[in-house]
Amino acid sequence: MTEKKKLSLASRNIITTTILIVFFLGVILAYYTMLYSETRQRIIKSGELSALTSAEQIDKYLSGGIDIIRTASYVLDDMIRDGRSQKDIHDYLTSQSPAIIRVMSGNTAGLYGYFNGEYLDGLDWQPEEGYDPTVRPWYIGPKASIGRVAVVDPYLDLDSMTIMVAFGKTLCDAKSVVAIDFSMAPLQSIMEGLVESGDSDMAIVLDRKFQVIAHSDEQEVGKSYASESGTFGSALIQGLRASEEDFFSMRYDGAEYIVYTVPVANNWVCLSVCDATNEFGQLETTLIFTIVASLLVVCVLLFVMRHANRKAQIAQQLMENLSQAESDIKEKEGQLGEISKVAFRDALTGVGSKAAFNQLAEELSPQIAAGRAALAVVMVDVNNLKYVNDNCGHDKGDEYLRGCCRIICETYKHSPVFRVGGDEFVAVLRNADYEERAKLIEQLNDTFEQAYAQEDKSPWERYSAAAGMAECESGDKSLDQVFKRADKAMYGAKQAFKTTHGSYR
Repeated sequence: MTEKKKLSLASRNIITTTILIVFFLGVILAYYTMLYSETRQRIIKSGELSALTSAEQIDKYLSGGIDIIRTASYVLDDMIRDGRSQKDIHDYLTSQSPAIIRVMSGNTAGLYGYFNGEYLDGLDWQPEEGYDPTVRPWYIGPKASIGRVAVVDPYLDLDSMTIMVAFGKTLCDAKSVVAIDFSMAPLQSIMEGLVESGDSDMAIVLDRKFQVIAHSDEQEVGKSYASESGTFGSALIQGLRASEEDFFSMRYDGAEYIVYTVPVANNWVCLSVCDATNEFGQLETTLIFTIVASLLVVCVLLFVMRHANRKAQIAQQLMENLSQAESDIKEKEGQLGEISKVAFRDALTGVGSKAAFNQLAEELSPQIAAGRAALAVVMVDVNNLKYVNDNCGHDKGDEYLRGCCRIICETYKHSPVFRVGGDEFVAVLRNADYEERAKLIEQLNDTFEQAYAQEDKSPWERYSAAAGMAECESGDKSLDQVFKRADKAMYGAKQAFKTTHGSYR
C-alpha cells in the first residue's frame, strides 16, 4: 500500500471516529436534556401542588376571621342604628368573645373595637393611659376599606412571640370599627406539615412587604427578607421579583433550588421551595458515566469495523436510523400537537373546548369533594344567535359569538373560559376573580345590557347574553353539581330577558 493510500485510509478513520464520537455525544446530550427537563417539570409540579394545597388551607383559615367580622358587623350595625348604649355594645363583645375563642381553638383574643368615640374590648383588656385607637393599624386599615373586611399587615406579638394579623370592618356610622386579632400559628403548622410529609423541602408564607409570616423553620418567622443581604431569604426575594412566572430557579451557596409561588389573601404569597441539587447532581454523574461508557463502545466499534471492513455500511445504517427516528419523532409530535389543539381549544373563539372543561372538572372534583375548593362557576348563554344567523348569515353569527366571548374573557381576566356548546360558555372563577365574583357578574350583565341597547349598531354588534353564577358549597362532590346550579341560574336570567325584551327588537 502506497503512502498516499495509507494517508487516505488514516484520514477516513479519523473522520469516521469523529463522526461516531459526535453522534454518540449528541444522542447522550439529547437524552440528558430530556431527563433534565422531565425532572425539572416533575419538581415544579410537586412544588405547585404543595403551594396550592397550603394556599387553600391558608385562605380557609383566614376566611374564618373574615366571617366572624362580617357577622359581628351586622349585629353591631343594627345596634348603632337603634341607638343602643355603650354598655349594650360592650355586653355583646364580652358575650361573643369566649365563644369565638373556643371555636377558633384559642387562636384569637376575641372582639374589640372603637365605638362612638370609645375603645371597648370583649375580654375587658384595659389599654395604657394615652392609648389612641384611631392611630392604630387595626383602625386605619378598615377606615381605608369602607364596605369590606380589611386584613391589616401582620405584626409580631412580643409577649407570645407569635405573628398576629388583624381583621377589621368600618361600621354604618363610618366612625366605629370592629376588629379581631388572629394568630398565624396554624399557618406555621401548615408549613411544617408540608415539609414533614415530604411534599416540600421548605415552605414559606410572606406578606406584601416580604416579612416571614410562617416558615417550616420556626427560627425564620418574623424576619424581613427585603432588608437582608447575602442570605438565602434575600436571594429568594431577588428571584421572586425577577420572575414573571409562578415558579423560578435559583442558586445559593452551591445548591440549586426550584421555587413555586401562589398568591393568597391580602397580597401575601405562599412559596414551596424544593432542593433539586441531589437530583440534578445524579443526572450529571449519570451523564459523565454514560459519556465514558459510550467512548469505550466507540473504541470497540472502531476495532470491529477496522477488521471487518464495514465502516461505511455501519455509518450509513446509523445515519439512516437517526434520520428515520427524527422523522418519526417529528411526525408524532405534529400529530400530538394537532390532536391537542383540536381537543382542548375551540377553533372559532380560541377559548377552551368542552373537552378541556371536562378535564378541569375531573381535576377539581377531588378538591371539591374534600371541601378544599374555593370557586364559582358562571354559565353564559348567548341571546339572539339564531336571529343573527338567519337574517345576517352564519359568518356574522360567528362574529357575534366571538364578540360575546371577548366580553366574557375581558370580564374574567384571571379565570379559564370554555365554550361548551354552540352558544354556551362557562367560566370557572378562582382566586382574584372568585373574590370579586359578585362585582364581576354584575359588570358582565351591565356590559351585555349596554351592548344590546345600542340600537344604532348592526345586529351582530349588539352583543347579548344571559349569565348565571353558582358557588361551590359544602356537600358538593364534583364540579358538575356547581355547574348545574349555575345553569339553572342562567336559565332564570334567560327567561327574564325574554320577558323584558321578547324577540329581537
